[in-house]
Amino acid sequence: MSDNPNSAAWSSTSVIGGPPPMPALPGMPDPAALVLLAEIADAGSVTAAARRLGCSQPAVSKQLRRLEESLGVALFERGLRGVQATEYGLALLPRARAIRSQARQAGEEVQQRRGLKEGRLVVALSHFATMALLPEVIPAFRLRWPGVQLSIVPPSFQLGGLREGAPDFAVMSLPAEQLGPEFITRALYATTVSVVVRPGHPLQNAQSLSQLESAQWVLPSLESSVARGLTRAFQQAGLASPQCSVTCQTLTGLETLARHSDLVAAMPMEVHASRMQASGLCRVPIQETIDGARVAIVRWSDAQPTPAGEDLEASFVQAAYALAREQARVRGRTA
Repeated sequence: MSDNPNSAAWSSTSVIGGPPPMPALPGMPDPAALVLLAEIADAGSVTAAARRLGCSQPAVSKQLRRLEESLGVALFERGLRGVQATEYGLALLPRARAIRSQARQAGEEVQQRRGLKEGRLVVALSHFATMALLPEVIPAFRLRWPGVQLSIVPPSFQLGGLREGAPDFAVMSLPAEQLGPEFITRALYATTVSVVVRPGHPLQNAQSLSQLESAQWVLPSLESSVARGLTRAFQQAGLASPQCSVTCQTLTGLETLARHSDLVAAMPMEVHASRMQASGLCRVPIQETIDGARVAIVRWSDAQPTPAGEDLEASFVQAAYALAREQARVRGRTA
């Protein structure tokens, strides 16, 4: 049997071999077969899925045929380079991945409540969460959960992966549009945007946004929380919108562009503070405050986190609240 963590919670049941499945209701596909659908789609071929599951290719093909026959549709198109999901396969895939995730988490739930400090978590973190919160969270969490495999990925504003269990939750900037009831959010922190430039930049000592009105900007994207906050600040100052000639969604890329050009960059204050020595960028001492992203924990409303997941969420909450208290103290000393 494969030691693949994706399949550990369910691969000993009726997906391939093992005891027979419980009788399904008429028209209801076998949940274990739906998990198999997710494995094939993610692996890209039946052979690769069989290898990941530690099963034979004919056994996986047979189970797939049974699923397709029970549904009366083809779920994959076969080709020389593997398989491609049909429209029916694509429609089922989010549910299949969600079932796979829930099955894995069910097994981990029991094991962790029995005292085992093992499992798997996938967490989507923004640059702010990675720079400002993760260093405060990870050491103690690793001591409490030494056997948990933690994977950190960038967040996606589509957020579809939350339903499918990858990631388990996100610590990210809230999008401009209000999220629907299918998501649960918990506000953590309100960031402030810093304006940064290379050393020796002509605008390095600018005191107000009006002095930056003709600047050319590099921003994460035109739809980012940083760009929205900057635009609001310009509007409140009675200025035309900032001129953004370059966008770059990677932090290192944005820093590189600002470091080697006269582009003016903007990023969360906490991110710049943590990266200041490495990036070599200088904060422009403007008087106006630029409100940045509202950072929150986001997860699928139907998701039931494992004990390890609950612990990690609580750790991010504590780290964010501690940072907010510290920033309030700093502002009080400088007021």
